[in-house]
Amino acid sequence: MTEEEIDAYYRERREEALKRYYAIQANRAIREDRGRLIRLVIIMITTLVVCTVFLKLNFQVQQQIYHVSVLQKEIDALRLANEDAQKRIDDAKNLHEVRERAISLGMGYPKEGNVIYYSVDDTDYMFQTGDIPQS
Repeated sequence: MTEEEIDAYYRERREEALKRYYAIQANRAIREDRGRLIRLVIIMITTLVVCTVFLKLNFQVQQQIYHVSVLQKEIDALRLANEDAQKRIDDAKNLHEVRERAISLGMGYPKEGNVIYYSVDDTDYMFQTGDIPQS
């Protein structure tokens, strides 16, 4: 074998080795790209799930806030009704005491001749120009 044949043989071997090396590198790059793609898909799916859960929780919180405000309005209405009922009870007690005290002082309910009716004009006030007659 001549030196040129030997050089050609080693050149071919070197080219084959480089082709295999580049093929291995290309396969490795493809595997790495697949790995990156899979990681990216997993991250996107995880992000989507987290966002969905967050939105669901946010919606539930908003519903609870609305429900609390409805219950607060109901409590306010019941509180007002309770205060009105308590006022009526207090007024009824006071009127009962006034009635008892008036009866003990000799007062009574008006009789038919004791009531005097006055007619009032359409104005919003009136003046008393004379004494009220005693009956």
